[in-house]
Amino acid sequence: MSPKTELPHFGTIHEDKTPPLSAVPTTFARSSYYRRTFSIALRLLLAICCLGVLAHRLLHQLLTPLEGHASLLHTNVAFDAHDVCPQSSALTPSTPLLANLEAEYATEEFRLHAVESLGGTVRIPTQMWDDLKPPGQDARWEIFSELHTYLERRFPLVHARLRKTEVNIYALVYHWQGKDDSLKPLLLAAHQDVVPVEPLTIDQWLQPPFSGYYDGEWIWGRGSCDDKSGLISTLTSVEKLLERGFQPTRTIVLAYGIDEERGGVSGATAIRDYLLEHYGEDAFAMIVDEGGHYTVRGGAIMSSPAVAEKGKFDARLEITAPGGHSSVPPHHTTIGMLASIITEIEANPHTPHLNRSSTYYQQLLCQAAHDPALPAHLKKLIQTSLHSDKTLQELEGELLRSDRMFGPLAGTTQAVDIIHGGVKSNALPENVYLIMNHRIDTLSSVSAVKSHITTVVGPVAQDLNLSVDAFGELYGGVGRSAAFGHLQMSDAYGTALEPAPITPTHGSGPYELLAGTIIGALETSNRTGMPRKAFLAPSLATANLLDTKHYWKLTKHIFRYGHGNGEDHYNGAHTVNEAIKAEGFFEMIRFHTRLILNGHDSSLLD
Repeated sequence: MSPKTELPHFGTIHEDKTPPLSAVPTTFARSSYYRRTFSIALRLLLAICCLGVLAHRLLHQLLTPLEGHASLLHTNVAFDAHDVCPQSSALTPSTPLLANLEAEYATEEFRLHAVESLGGTVRIPTQMWDDLKPPGQDARWEIFSELHTYLERRFPLVHARLRKTEVNIYALVYHWQGKDDSLKPLLLAAHQDVVPVEPLTIDQWLQPPFSGYYDGEWIWGRGSCDDKSGLISTLTSVEKLLERGFQPTRTIVLAYGIDEERGGVSGATAIRDYLLEHYGEDAFAMIVDEGGHYTVRGGAIMSSPAVAEKGKFDARLEITAPGGHSSVPPHHTTIGMLASIITEIEANPHTPHLNRSSTYYQQLLCQAAHDPALPAHLKKLIQTSLHSDKTLQELEGELLRSDRMFGPLAGTTQAVDIIHGGVKSNALPENVYLIMNHRIDTLSSVSAVKSHITTVVGPVAQDLNLSVDAFGELYGGVGRSAAFGHLQMSDAYGTALEPAPITPTHGSGPYELLAGTIIGALETSNRTGMPRKAFLAPSLATANLLDTKHYWKLTKHIFRYGHGNGEDHYNGAHTVNEAIKAEGFFEMIRFHTRLILNGHDSSLLD
């Protein structure tokens, strides 16, 4: 009996049980022999053909580059956590001052003093109103003078040894001279103002909104989270270093705005102009302002300094048309026309997409590499999406369904926030308008937003027999004299802003310094229940309210990071019951102290 023969992937041909040719008639033997030979040959031919198809497919996968990734030869490239999201080592200041300060920061005496420093600033209601006239022309600014007096009393060494400059009357800049003028300064920023408290909500506060009350766990009041904690943390760190006779090798600059909550139009712009005049463009090694935070993610802490910030555009769409008595209305009133336009706008939002070059996608990669709390199916999708366009689309669909923040993080947002029209119920409105706010994706632009609005709204306006001025250009060729009415599209406030330049991250000295400082502070925290492992995932600031949007010319290294923990905020900022957990506030002081000590002579910043 002949041994059985196996053909790969196509089953098994068993031993031959056909009788020998001498045992059968010659004619039959020959025909049987030919049939058997033909059958074996046919099977071999089929096997060779199938193997050829498989080989062709495999070769196609190996040699066909992916869209946008021509250098990648196949889709099964291993996901290397270190390559896609490298992590910095913890940086610990070598000076013995650190151990001394950490010991003091743990004392009850220091903590009560720090809590009262924050509580005292909260009790001074530096509320920022949108309708304030420039500093010096509105009495509501005078409350900032009271805050300055308090700060002078609370931080005597800062005011005795640093050069203080009052910019545009109420904005503050402190210059702490370093030993080496050849080194670029480090700039730490915060803001003094707070959003107003709505009087109708006062009875909803567990503690009065400007009490600065400390209940043993929480420090209560408007500004405790945003951003008087950042103001007091940086001042406390400097004051304590001065007490020990410390002088930095690198100059340290503190900058405190006065109207961040309305865009920094009086404060940050004046600080910017002052710093450009006295220090120059690209004069600072890095800027650290409020913004990103850290969160506990299972057995690790994820820190998310914002290294990018969305742009902003407020569009005004205004319709004018003949008025008249409401008893004889046209088919569409101007309000009806505006309603049709709004309906079309909301039916055609900007479509968010994942892009491998975006900061948001980089954050996802870091979570896939280091986040123990990320669901396994998402982790797999993210890892595979790095080299597969098909999986990138699958990941996009999954996030679109499951994460309400996908749209704001992966694309441009639009929101019709203001609408105005009509003065009386029996008079046809001759003029109506809307204001639509956009937060522009980092890979988009103001011009792209204008183009989108024009493309969506233009055809509707034409159907309504409106002439259209689309941001200074005639749309559709219909002049005002030939149309029933007119649609004017414009920049509502003249405050359009392109997306911020993206701060360099992995491999950049300033980022490595910040990352190492963050990891060092988190992994040495004595807070109960905090993991001992930390990782960084650079993030995107979506709100576009920070003062840093005015500081682009000062440095390429802007980090929006306050070292706050979301769980340390009782009810968030800008709402009732704003409060910060004291333990979280103490961690901010530890971080800012370490940042100053790490940065004052580091070669990573030059």
